[in-house]
Amino acid sequence: MHEETQTNFDRQDHTHAELTSRTVVCFAGNDWWVHNPYTEKQWMLRLVGRGYRVLFVNSIGIGVPRLSTPKVPLRLVRKISSLLRFLWKSQGVWVFTPLLVPLWSIPFVERLNAALLTFQLRFLLRFLRMRRPVFWAGLPTAATLLDRFPHNGSVYYIQDNYLAYYDRMTFSSVAEHHASLLERCDAVICASVAMYDEVRAKRGNVHYIPHGVAKPFLEAELDRNEPPPETMQSIPHPIVGYWGSLEVLQDQALLARMAERHPEWSIVLIGQPMYDFSRLRKYPNIHFLGYLPIEEIPRYGAHFDVAVVSWVQNEWVRYSAPVKAREYYAMGKPVVAPVILEIARELPGARTAADIEEFIRAVEEELASDSPEKRRRRRSLVAHQSWDWSAGLVAGVLEGLVGHSTSERKNSGARAR
Repeated sequence: MHEETQTNFDRQDHTHAELTSRTVVCFAGNDWWVHNPYTEKQWMLRLVGRGYRVLFVNSIGIGVPRLSTPKVPLRLVRKISSLLRFLWKSQGVWVFTPLLVPLWSIPFVERLNAALLTFQLRFLLRFLRMRRPVFWAGLPTAATLLDRFPHNGSVYYIQDNYLAYYDRMTFSSVAEHHASLLERCDAVICASVAMYDEVRAKRGNVHYIPHGVAKPFLEAELDRNEPPPETMQSIPHPIVGYWGSLEVLQDQALLARMAERHPEWSIVLIGQPMYDFSRLRKYPNIHFLGYLPIEEIPRYGAHFDVAVVSWVQNEWVRYSAPVKAREYYAMGKPVVAPVILEIARELPGARTAADIEEFIRAVEEELASDSPEKRRRRRSLVAHQSWDWSAGLVAGVLEGLVGHSTSERKNSGARAR
C-alpha cells in the first residue's frame, strides 16, 4: 500500500513538473509592438501553438542610447506606446511592458528596478496562474531577476555578441550579467554558430539554433515571372538590394562607393530609416523604398539581382546572425556580406568581404555568374529551416529542463542542422 501511494505521489510530481515546464516567462531582447517580428516573438508564438503558456516581457533594456544617437525621441515615443498597453494578449501570448527606470548603469537604480520588476511579475504570475515557469533570459539584464521568483529551469538566449555591441549605450554591468547567466542558467541557446563554439568551450548544455525563415520567402517564386511592384517599375537592372533595419550599422561609405563606382547599378534599400542617411540620398541610383510588411518583401526582393548585408565591419557584425541572410537564400539570391562567420560557415556559396573593394568585386562577380541552377541550390540549403522547424528545436530544449532548477545543468549540447 505504501509503495502504491508513493508511486502515485511520484507520478503526480512528474505530471506537475511537465505542466509547469509548459509555461514560459520570456525576458525578451526586443519589444513585441515596436520591432519587426524578431526571433523570440516568432518562437513564442509557435510555443503557444504547441500548448505552452507564455508571458512575453518586452525588453527591460540594457542601458539608454547616448543623446547623440539619432531619433532618440522617436524611440521613446514607441516605448511609451508599449507602456500604455501594459498587459495585453496578442495571438495567444501575454505581452507585458513593465514600469522601470532605464538607467541600469546606476547600482541603486539597478536594485530599484529589480524590486519593481519582481513586484510586478509576482503579481502577474499569480494573476495568470503561471506557477514556476521556465525562466527565459533574452538579454543580459535579466540576470538581476534570476533569483527573484520560483521557476522550473532557465534558458539564456544569446542573440548577439553583447560585449562588442553595447559600447554605444550607457551601462556598467553587461559583462557581469552575461557571465552570471552563462554560469547559472540550465541551458544556453546561441543564434550564431560562432557564439555557439565560443560558449560551448566554457560550459555544457549549449545549443545552436539559427533563426527561422518565414513562409513568404520559402514559398516565393525563384524566377521573375511577375512584373515588379509600381515603386520598382522605373528602377533599372542590375539591382543590388537590401532589406531590414536601416540604422547605424549600415556602411554608408560602402554604399556610396558602390553608387559612384557603378552608376549603372540600382541600389535598393527596403526598411524604415532610423538614422541620418542624407549622405546617400544625393545619389540618383540609391533608392529608399521605406518600410514594407514582411509579406510584401518577396514581391520586391524577387527583382534583386544580388542581395547584400551592407553593414560595417566590426566584432558585433562578425558574430551576428542576420535573419535576412537566410531569407535571401530562400529567395535564391546571391549574397554578399562583410565578414560574418554565420554566413561564411552556414551558407555555402555566399560571399564575405573584408573591405569595401573586396565587397564590390564580389558583387561584380555574382552579377556575372548567377544562374537558375545556383538559385535553386541556394533555396534547397534553407528549404527546411522554417520558423516551425527552429521553434521545434527550442521546444526540445525546454522539454529537457523538466525538473531542473537553476543550480542543475546537463553537460550536453546540440548543434542544429
